[in-house]
Amino acid sequence: MTSISTTTPIRTSRNRRDFSLRQYLDLIVTLTHKEVKVRYKNNVLGYLWSIANPLASALVFYFALQVIMRTNVENYVVFLTIGLFAWQWYSNFLMGACGVFLANGSLIKKSVFPRFVLPIALNLQDTFHYVMSVPVTLGFLYAYGLPISLNIAIGMIVIIPAQFFLLLGLGMAIGSCNLFFRDMERILGIVLNMMFYLSPVIFPIDRVPEPYRKFMHLNPMTPLIEAWRGVFMTDTIQWENIGIVYLYAAIAMVLGICVYRKLVHRFAEVI
Repeated sequence: MTSISTTTPIRTSRNRRDFSLRQYLDLIVTLTHKEVKVRYKNNVLGYLWSIANPLASALVFYFALQVIMRTNVENYVVFLTIGLFAWQWYSNFLMGACGVFLANGSLIKKSVFPRFVLPIALNLQDTFHYVMSVPVTLGFLYAYGLPISLNIAIGMIVIIPAQFFLLLGLGMAIGSCNLFFRDMERILGIVLNMMFYLSPVIFPIDRVPEPYRKFMHLNPMTPLIEAWRGVFMTDTIQWENIGIVYLYAAIAMVLGICVYRKLVHRFAEVI
């Protein structure tokens, strides 16, 4: 890992910014590589573990809702897979971000570096695993005779940054607060469990009664999952839902930065 030196002579403010940016990028890449390596260390199946959980959940929900309860949702396996992969990125990152500063306590105490690179690296790791799940989704699209077009690539380019910054803002706030309020992880687990069933992961949004549907969109996962399903299942880019996700992402980033800047100077004291 590259250490951040304070003794290197810098002649101009522009050079200082360039030098800092190179260091930040190098540090983020190093930490991301470490996160990926640690996650799969001594795991024989490696990549398969990143898709095993959502696929197993999809199988259970398909059997319970489609076979037993006989819900009539077209291409339900594809429908479930898209929602569960997006949810896995969401829940895995937030649970990891809750303890990211605490888990790197020794690094924070002994090294001088911008602490915000830790949740960025963690988020990049989960982004990588989401992208690696896309071939599985494409395989299901092919199996069910759904179109595979350039819109999927365009949609990914547009939606991935929205989900990334939405999660980063929330993760910075949650991770910072967890250092001072250690019950945050348990509370987050309960909230995520509730959000899973209040998000259109296993059911279509149009099955929600109209009086309640508008409240569903207060959950940022609703427009996000709808946008992903639009790209993969109907070959459309839902700009309205994507715009809503970017709005939530902007709010989350402002919240995360404010909470982080308020508490970061005390991180080393409480770890």
